[in-house]
Amino acid sequence: MPIDTGQQWVLAGRESELGAAGAALRQGGGVLLTGGSGVGRTRLLAAVLEKTAAAGRAVVTVGGVGGRRGSGAVRAFGSVAECLRWLRQSGGGQRVVLGCDDAHLLDEADAHRVYRTAAAGQLAVAATVRQDARHPVGVDRLWVEQLVERVEVAPFDRTATAAVLRARLGGRLDAGSLERLWSATQGNALVLRELVEHALDEGALRREQEVWSWSGLAGDPPRRLADVLLLWLRDLSAQEEELVGMLAVAEPLEADAVARRGLASAAEALSRRGVVRVEQTGRRVLLRLALPLAGRTVVSRMPALTARRLRLQAAEAVEDGERTGPDEVLRTVALRVAAGLVPERRLLLEAARTAVRRQEFARAEQLCRLVTDEDSGERGDHGEQGAGRAEGGSGEVALLLGQVLAGQGRHEEAEEVFASVRGCQGGAAGRAGAVAARVANLAFGLGRVETAAAVLEEERGRLGDAGAGSLLTARAVLAVLADRLPEAVAAGEAVVGLSGPGQVPAGGEAVPDPAGRGEGVAGGPAGSSGGTEAGDGAGVAGLLPVVAFARAELGDPGGASALLASRARQAEAWPEEALLDFRSVAAHCALVQGDLRAAGTAVARLVRGAAGAGRLGQLRAWVYQARLLRRRGRPEDAAALLWQAGAVRAGYDWLTSPSWVLAQLAGALAEAGRHGEALRTLAEARSAQRAGVGRPVLDDAVGFERAVVLAHAGDRSGAAAQALEVAGRAEAGGRLPAAIAALHLAARVTDAAPSAARVQRLALRCRAEEARLQAEQVRALARGDAEALVTVAGRFRSLAALPAAAEAAEQAGRVHRAAGRRRKGRLASAAARELCARFGGALPPWAEPGERGSEATAALTTREREVAALAAGGLPNREIADRLVVSVRTVENHLHRVYHKLGVVQRADLAELLVTRPVPGGGGAGAVGAGRAAQAGRAARPRPRPAGAEERGRCAMCAQPLGSAG
Repeated sequence: MPIDTGQQWVLAGRESELGAAGAALRQGGGVLLTGGSGVGRTRLLAAVLEKTAAAGRAVVTVGGVGGRRGSGAVRAFGSVAECLRWLRQSGGGQRVVLGCDDAHLLDEADAHRVYRTAAAGQLAVAATVRQDARHPVGVDRLWVEQLVERVEVAPFDRTATAAVLRARLGGRLDAGSLERLWSATQGNALVLRELVEHALDEGALRREQEVWSWSGLAGDPPRRLADVLLLWLRDLSAQEEELVGMLAVAEPLEADAVARRGLASAAEALSRRGVVRVEQTGRRVLLRLALPLAGRTVVSRMPALTARRLRLQAAEAVEDGERTGPDEVLRTVALRVAAGLVPERRLLLEAARTAVRRQEFARAEQLCRLVTDEDSGERGDHGEQGAGRAEGGSGEVALLLGQVLAGQGRHEEAEEVFASVRGCQGGAAGRAGAVAARVANLAFGLGRVETAAAVLEEERGRLGDAGAGSLLTARAVLAVLADRLPEAVAAGEAVVGLSGPGQVPAGGEAVPDPAGRGEGVAGGPAGSSGGTEAGDGAGVAGLLPVVAFARAELGDPGGASALLASRARQAEAWPEEALLDFRSVAAHCALVQGDLRAAGTAVARLVRGAAGAGRLGQLRAWVYQARLLRRRGRPEDAAALLWQAGAVRAGYDWLTSPSWVLAQLAGALAEAGRHGEALRTLAEARSAQRAGVGRPVLDDAVGFERAVVLAHAGDRSGAAAQALEVAGRAEAGGRLPAAIAALHLAARVTDAAPSAARVQRLALRCRAEEARLQAEQVRALARGDAEALVTVAGRFRSLAALPAAAEAAEQAGRVHRAAGRRRKGRLASAAARELCARFGGALPPWAEPGERGSEATAALTTREREVAALAAGGLPNREIADRLVVSVRTVENHLHRVYHKLGVVQRADLAELLVTRPVPGGGGAGAVGAGRAAQAGRAARPRPRPAGAEERGRCAMCAQPLGSAG
């Protein structure tokens, strides 16, 4: 049950602000809390005054704010004049603290009196001001003359939101629910409080097994929350009301379209107030309401005729713009439908197709139903002629509807619709597309992989060569799903023309190039050697990314990248979903190869194109950005993106899965030092994995992240055992880079000798540069070869993989010192420290000098660590047992051993002991959540550089520029 039903839980994310304000008052100065509406300035000031009074200082207040009476000497006055009169009569003594809420509302005379009294040393001021308001001169002089310390009270970030909600609920939210709550409230404390209380009252926020979940706000915002939001929108001019209304029904709107309607000044005023948020995407400047729920509130209170007028005006504004693509058609059609108009059938179908591509499934279903209703009406009005016209595209409508149902998770209904499709526009190609959609629903949605394969083979026999490209793509995706990657590569030979040097055949051995031409694809562009006619059509667009992905996983990312590069120009004209696959796999291949500069370029290209690819594009962009950030040593930034990715509902995806996204989030949290939170997120990921369809490639990726979490949390033997399991499965599937990466992790956290020969054998068959470097590092560790480790560090540095370079350098220093070469050891360790400073992070705990860590927690087994993490999160034994699929007695026995090993007697003591090292840069976030401590830790680190920025400075080992390729 929720543990904090009062109002103090919103302070759980304000540790740094409370600390800064308290320090300012203890040092004899004052504090000015600044922030926007609803961020919690008043409640924070009350907490500061309460602590100050409890410490024995005299506190007086004006403006109706103060701590709880009885906690100290707090005296409230109705006006500044009354307060200052009492101060003069009291005769001085200790310096009094004056608390004043909303000091920007003071008149100039009162503000000047407060300033003069503070300047005379007779009182210290603790006040709040609204950031966007005009302040009296006296208030401004307080901070200009350093009589007060300014402390900004910003909206909660995701980390602080998690801490606040944990304080309210007594447990944690799943990643998706946390992101939905943060997105709905943008971290505004007042809106967050109202929404959470409403969700608890309605039962929408509920505990499921070990975590709390919230699916979103159904319907209009409740009355109290709506009233709060409308307070935020009060005192608007007529033009400002008009713009807010247009944004409420049709956000985002382009700034140019708003200006053409004479609302530019209103947009500027609302932007200054923080009501409107300005976003720049390429050359487009878009306007949105800063609080998403405000738009829903405005629409719910808007008269029907006003809403209709504004929707039609917004539709005209979109049509008048320079862009006239599918997105604009979808927006105008949706606005006209909401206004009560039904556009012509052609526009409805075009909009429905776009909505499906954007994964806006609810809107797509509405449009498909309108087309169906229109077709039914035509059959009734025009008899056989109308029926014939309507049936001409009924197959396409059914196909779209099936995709909509599948995207909403209604897979059984979707299968019924797909099975009924007998034809659609586009002839055999359209029929092949329907088969591919049905196969994907069977395999990814219902988990019937064998049935999907049987349907695919049956339809291939019926269609023959017609639509071969689409069906071969479906076959290749099924092969990837079943971990038959060589089969996926073979499926591409007929369409893509994959042959020649660099090919990875079914045996997994890379074919050498006898002519020494490198790792590219022979014979010119893909499709020119051995390709069928389908190689020049849609078959290449669908199949090429799948083939390239399989080749990269089999150990030839360079050849896969060359294969993609040979079609790069043609890909720009492909359909958006095919282009998204192309860019996503290009980023994947670059990451597998290990060159982080090339990966940064590929990821940046993916991110730029993601805005036009709907939810799936955004999901992919966040996931691959996070992968790159983690490799660059920025796990906190990666975790922020993965939290967002975990909330995306984008249907099924052959490149990602919900469990893998959560597992990556767990890995990023572990790398950031938040081990308890990482373990609980990992438990959530494994639960999602069991609920989904088995996918060996991604399942092993989840297993690898589990090993990473265990290693960072101190369970080195458990991490090594998990990594070796992953390596065995990956090797059996021919996935050489994954196998080598797992062996590399096991060797780094325990003993490298047992893995050295095995990793060398795999590296001989693998063309991935990073995998080869990892193999060399393992062999150097096994031999105790410090010079080889220095070389490995330099090569990692040339790939811009600075965290890997730093670890190898520190390992070299350790080997040098063990051999008595102290000077070389100091140089290598200095190089490691310099590299860490460059990327703004720290070495992993197993590589730190002296191996700092908790000896107590290191004694825990893997299962004991998981039980301890879940117990520290507040879960009862029954829910822990359900989550880990064990008995309650087993959980009790594990906890008994954990308490004995750690020397504690209650669950509350577990969280602190689960942290084995501080967060890089300070901050020391705890296992139950960092709150503002993690944010303070990030603030102490160097400012993060943009993706793709080159590293500067010189290496202490070889004096070469850190950003150079040498």
